[in-house]
Amino acid sequence: MFPLLWIKNGATALDLATDGTCRDILEHHAAVLAAITDDPTRLVSFVLAHCATLSAPGALVSITELDLRAYQLDPYFHWAPPAARARVLLWAVDALMVHHVANTKPFGGLPGDCIGDVCEFFELSMTPKEIRHVAMQCSSPEAYAWVRAVFTAAVAVGAMRFFHQK
Repeated sequence: MFPLLWIKNGATALDLATDGTCRDILEHHAAVLAAITDDPTRLVSFVLAHCATLSAPGALVSITELDLRAYQLDPYFHWAPPAARARVLLWAVDALMVHHVANTKPFGGLPGDCIGDVCEFFELSMTPKEIRHVAMQCSSPEAYAWVRAVFTAAVAVGAMRFFHQK
């Protein structure tokens, strides 16, 4: 995975870290990695919280006990286990569709329940509560651009894996 799994003479990078800043980064990364390895859907919670902060700059939006740091928010999520990256891709596809439905005619003027029905028709994996949350809290152009970047990165990583398998 990442530096925490590198072992030299039985010691991990965290065991060998003597600098306080380095140790803090490694401990935080180990905690986040453990949380999303245990439950890959937790990465989606982190991503959703970040998306909401893009729509409400300055607001303290946190739906998780662990917050991702800037380097962990790179749309490629190279540091995350494949199962967690796959969940983020599914979320990004759904979030793009929710944004499309909420902001495109004829959908934009529909009542919330009808938007939910349209999203259900498109077989989104999100719950109605998640759909409302994305539509309301991830609606800024910055958030939408970031979600598109996550989707694009996931497609690029998938394509690269496909070509490397041949």
